[in-house]
Amino acid sequence: MELEELKKSWDALDERLQKNPVTSEEKITEVIARHKTDTRRSLGRIKDIQRMSLGIGLVATAVIVLTWLVLPSTGLDEETRGRYDVLVAFIAVSIIGGIWWDWKNYNWCKSIRIDTMSVTEVSRRMNVFCRWTRHEVVAICIWVVAFNVLNYWTMDYHHAPAGKQAAYIAFSAVFDALVIYLFYKRMMYKHINNIHKNIEELKDICTE
Repeated sequence: MELEELKKSWDALDERLQKNPVTSEEKITEVIARHKTDTRRSLGRIKDIQRMSLGIGLVATAVIVLTWLVLPSTGLDEETRGRYDVLVAFIAVSIIGGIWWDWKNYNWCKSIRIDTMSVTEVSRRMNVFCRWTRHEVVAICIWVVAFNVLNYWTMDYHHAPAGKQAAYIAFSAVFDALVIYLFYKRMMYKHINNIHKNIEELKDICTE
């Protein structure tokens, strides 16, 4: 009788052990699906930002063209008109370069297929995008300094009283730094870091 009860106990234990791997596999599948969904969502947000940037670039291009057409009828003297022409040309070239860069990044992010690519490939492509974003931040900082200097000269601020010049420089520096920080830290890098976190979690799961 004791032998029969022991046999039943072993059979019950064996049955539980056989069920556990199935349960663990289901949980792992669920975790993987959750991380992939989270990654896909963050990548979608990044593409939304890039589409918005492309739209703003196209609108800005139209405004620049209109400005260039209107400038001759503004009655500005030749020297002032020349300074404005330089500023408008600088902005136009910057916008064209920005549109090309955003289109390049958008297509790169669009090519990342969370469901069909391996975790390693998604990680590689995101590392490339992250490196491009770092270069973008540096380029934006340099561009902002160049634009402020050119705008300073165009608007003839260097002939203003020293106090006004100092206030303009201080306001420009704080405003530009705040905009760059909020855009990249609170928008772009928020989603980039979330994607990296999910990728690392997927790597750990896939190598277990």
